[in-house]
Amino acid sequence: MNRNKEELEVLFAKFDRDVMVYPRWYRLLIATDQWFGVLLWNTSMDETISSHIHRKKIKGTDNWFDNLACWFLRKIESKHCLKSLGE
Repeated sequence: MNRNKEELEVLFAKFDRDVMVYPRWYRLLIATDQWFGVLLWNTSMDETISSHIHRKKIKGTDNWFDNLACWFLRKIESKHCLKSLGE
């Protein structure tokens, strides 16, 4: 995929911001989440499991396990799957 200069600048700015804003342990947790998403849910390499599950909910293709995962995550953070959309 070829990106133009403006697209690359936006992408690099996001990378720099993420490193400045989020501590290393948090970025490692996100990377681990994404890795397990690819391994177990066949998600995009750039998407967290909760974001993938919420997209499935929107499409109406979620299952009981997806609902259980979102229920559990809601106990940790209110509306976690909804908030994670696009991560």
